[in-house]
Amino acid sequence: MRIRYTLLFTALIVLTAIIAGCADRYYLIVDYQVPVITSHLEGQTIQLQIKDLREDKKIFSPEAEEQFSRFKNRYSLAWIKQDGSRALIGEFDLKGIFKKAFAKRLQNLGVLIASNEATHVPVMQLSINHLKIDQLDRKWIATISYEASLSSDTKLIARERVTGSAERIKILGRKGADTVLSDIFTDLLNRLDIVKLFEQAKLIS
Repeated sequence: MRIRYTLLFTALIVLTAIIAGCADRYYLIVDYQVPVITSHLEGQTIQLQIKDLREDKKIFSPEAEEQFSRFKNRYSLAWIKQDGSRALIGEFDLKGIFKKAFAKRLQNLGVLIASNEATHVPVMQLSINHLKIDQLDRKWIATISYEASLSSDTKLIARERVTGSAERIKILGRKGADTVLSDIFTDLLNRLDIVKLFEQAKLIS
């Protein structure tokens, strides 16, 4: 009898997890793998601006959109630290998660983020050019393209374009979309060579 109840309890837990995984929700989960802290750019101060220059503001393809009928362009952002721990940061729109995560990366390099009212401070601008999540056969596929630039006194002094994609086998529910977006978001934000941008701009030697 005890074994029967144990099996029934286990089955209920599994069923609950399946229902939760399949439940429609208005947001995506983005887990950003935070790079190690260094002092490579210690003493540098910038303004940080994010622009959404996408022609198509829908992030889901028509096929993938069916899985997220209640999606409201909201993202639940969390830091994944070096020890594997997860810290929930909050809920943002697309520009918000890019700004929050990119600021975190800059701060981990020693950069101070000034207010947008600051004068005579270089401006780092991140322009989102493309972001799309597609569902093809049994896979989730995400692609992102953005450009990072440094300007001083409105004059462009350095820039770099970053593009990439990731794919994951489609699993039960919508978790695969969260995972593939987290993977490509982390990869492309951390791929940008920020130190090189500062060198190109002759802000460091």
